[in-house]
Amino acid sequence: MLPVWEAQGAGFTAKTSFSVQEQYNDNIFLTDKDRTTDYITRALPSLALDYKAPLWNWDLSYTLDYRHYLDHSVADNFAHDLNFHNSTELVKKSLFIDVSDTYTKASLSLLRDYTQVSLFVNQSDRNAFTVTPHFTLRPSSSTTVDTGYTYQNIWYKSSAGVKKTDNIVYTNATVEMSPLLEFTAGGQYLMDQNNIQDYSKLNFYAGPKYTYSPDSYFFFKFGNSLYDFRRSGSDDEWSWDAGINHEFATFSASLEASSQDIDNPSDIISKIDTYTASLASKGSVTPCSVAVTYSEYSDLSTQKLTDRTYGLTGTISRSFTEMFTGAANLTVKRIEDKLAGSHSNLLISGLNFSYAMSPKASLTFNYQFAYSHSPVIITDRYLNNQVMAGISITL
Repeated sequence: MLPVWEAQGAGFTAKTSFSVQEQYNDNIFLTDKDRTTDYITRALPSLALDYKAPLWNWDLSYTLDYRHYLDHSVADNFAHDLNFHNSTELVKKSLFIDVSDTYTKASLSLLRDYTQVSLFVNQSDRNAFTVTPHFTLRPSSSTTVDTGYTYQNIWYKSSAGVKKTDNIVYTNATVEMSPLLEFTAGGQYLMDQNNIQDYSKLNFYAGPKYTYSPDSYFFFKFGNSLYDFRRSGSDDEWSWDAGINHEFATFSASLEASSQDIDNPSDIISKIDTYTASLASKGSVTPCSVAVTYSEYSDLSTQKLTDRTYGLTGTISRSFTEMFTGAANLTVKRIEDKLAGSHSNLLISGLNFSYAMSPKASLTFNYQFAYSHSPVIITDRYLNNQVMAGISITL
């Protein structure tokens, strides 16, 4: 005769770890001449928290990176890496609010990821904070409509980075037309305030995805965007994203072509046209992958082609034993700077080994070689070797 109440539990996990690394770097500042060598000791305590309850989920990971330079080529400093996300269900299965914050080191170049080759050159602390209240409607069992508002603030510590605030209103609908075919359509209105030139964007897009066998599919999405720049006027651009992924018995192959805008850390926005072909093996002992990419970058506000890039990336890993693993990676890239009338060639290769001494402790060894050359751009000329050994302990 008593009412029955459903009890739902919550799950909480906390994990702490600590790493110590010793690194040798023969070109700290990535210069062509007068190269500076130093030994870097790094201490990296980390904390990861995960809380899941019926109405909300919390995820937090944070790493403090203390860096000591033995020869004092750079003053000792701290770096921070924070990832936070919260998802709250305000009304069951209907109204949600997502909050995220990411603080990390970021490259100030759109064409090169300097965080791959240096701890500080051409980089800045970057914080991206996002709040998205949104509601989900399900008019039928095969239709889902998600509508919401996003506030985003992107901040750079360096004055070279473009600080911006975005206010976005969006809607997106997905219809499952059959077990194999779904169709997506949506729209977005964005207002961007930054320290160079404010602009707004109105965007509409639509397209299908067809899964013709398990994990094999093709898709395409076409859209049109109307941009209104405060000083340089209005413009409209077509966008698309199309591709195919096919799963073979021992490997997967994919082709993708896209044309869309992209945030530029040193400018307000750029357009990128990208064409990519990739292969990836499914071997559990020696998985490997290779990808070839061609990209064109344009300044949307001036309609000028600024850069072209040609890239090849490859990775391979090997499990020698249950405790000992290794991996190798290679990146080859050619960057054509149309505004400077020059080009740069970049090569990055690395070897990584890990040995698990116990379930909570492991030893690591990494070697990386980087080479960059440009006949005109002096700052794109350098050769760099880095060797790192470390130990990680999970508490």
